[in-house]
Amino acid sequence: MQKPLLIIGNKNYSSWSLRAWLLLKAFNINFDEQLIELFHPSAIPILNERAPTGKVPVLVYAQDDEKVTVWDTLAIAIHANDYLTELDLWTGLRKSDAETNTRNRINSAYCQSIIAEMHSGFMGIRSEMPMNIRATAKIQPSNACLNDIARIETIFEDCLKERSKDSYLLGSFTAADAFFAPVILRLQTYADASDIVLKPTTKQYCETMLNNPHLQAWREAALEETRVIKEDEAGEILSVVGVLADQK
Repeated sequence: MQKPLLIIGNKNYSSWSLRAWLLLKAFNINFDEQLIELFHPSAIPILNERAPTGKVPVLVYAQDDEKVTVWDTLAIAIHANDYLTELDLWTGLRKSDAETNTRNRINSAYCQSIIAEMHSGFMGIRSEMPMNIRATAKIQPSNACLNDIARIETIFEDCLKERSKDSYLLGSFTAADAFFAPVILRLQTYADASDIVLKPTTKQYCETMLNNPHLQAWREAALEETRVIKEDEAGEILSVVGVLADQK
């Protein structure tokens, strides 16, 4: 099988790209990456050739002289679980172990459910708190945004209530952690600056995720980017870090 190629957008802004990238990294799936500039003419021929929806991320590779194309982060997760790893993305266990008892099935069902909820919902936080890793920004969150944060905190508390202090949502790193990773970065950008008070469990889980080496690598790469995409800038930008800060 040809090594998969993951096509992604700007690391400072592209939350969906982060999910797919982090998932493949965390489960030791060997892949190449190609970064395109979002909303830039240079991306058009690449997306026209590779991405049926014209969006990132998209995963492509050759298998038995046939081209495999997988678009949408959830589809990439399902495909990776089925074909690209011996680990079970929904539990973090080896597949042979994940199928051995009812508790693992319960965890798998829970993981898939909160992933689906994230994939299809939380429009308030998406629209008002776009991912902007290098920024600290102040917003006036709507009730819809605050309700989304409250629901996310409920999920975190439900997952972590009987786990160790530095645990991932289901103990081992799973696809759920990858799907909620952009939320962690959004809260880092906007929560304190906007006087959004987070629960202790949320703060601890944010710290756990921010200490993840793969997420750190993504963040470091994002801070090296110089492009500002106005469509993905929100609120009053109080400060920036990384290359842009160094240039001021």
